[in-house]
Amino acid sequence: MCRGEMQSSCRGRIISGLLLILCLGWTPALADDDSTTDIHVQVMLGATQYSDLNFKNQGTTDPSVEADSEITVMPTLGICGVMPLLKKPFTLGLEGGVLFGWRNDNVTAVGQNGTLRVHFDNKLYLLDLFVGPYVSANIGQRTRIYLGAGPLLMAGQYDKRTDEQVSGSETIRDDKTSMVSGAGLYARAGIEFMFEDGSMMGLCVRGFKSKLDFEDIPEDTDVKGIQFLITFTPSP
Repeated sequence: MCRGEMQSSCRGRIISGLLLILCLGWTPALADDDSTTDIHVQVMLGATQYSDLNFKNQGTTDPSVEADSEITVMPTLGICGVMPLLKKPFTLGLEGGVLFGWRNDNVTAVGQNGTLRVHFDNKLYLLDLFVGPYVSANIGQRTRIYLGAGPLLMAGQYDKRTDEQVSGSETIRDDKTSMVSGAGLYARAGIEFMFEDGSMMGLCVRGFKSKLDFEDIPEDTDVKGIQFLITFTPSP
């Protein structure tokens, strides 16, 4: 990547981050006093199903010894703050939150002559900051459905440890860390059921797409997937 492209990418990431911060900062100013008292927090726990997220692993002494590390399912947890702005006939408002996921994947490759054995230990951490408008509606007295969508800023860290056993007593170790960030979009839909004390529990489906330029994946690969989350909203 040339220097101009790197500077443009950095500027884009900085602008995206500032937009998210500004949106979150303006949120209290957009709501009246009654709406502010209805702010609630939603806790989320589940898993992320990724599409085409493959990392290329190559040996240090012999690049022809290689193995792919595919990240498919990742545990995910997060929290989301929701503030209504307009309540009739549907509830309209703003939401913003953070999701965190992590995954380890280990693979081993053996050279054609069988003398070189390489073990790859991969660790991936992803942080997802999002903010956007949402709409919700009550179905009866104890059921709520909602939709939300908007921009996101995703940051990721990829750690890779390579252990190459070149002989019975000699092992070469190499550690590498890659940290990137990028902007993207998300959309989610969910349903919640209310308990007697006013707390709610439900299910949420969330799709997302972001651009993260890790060194070991092709530059044109987007980090995208779908999340299935159990949600819990404490009583006001």
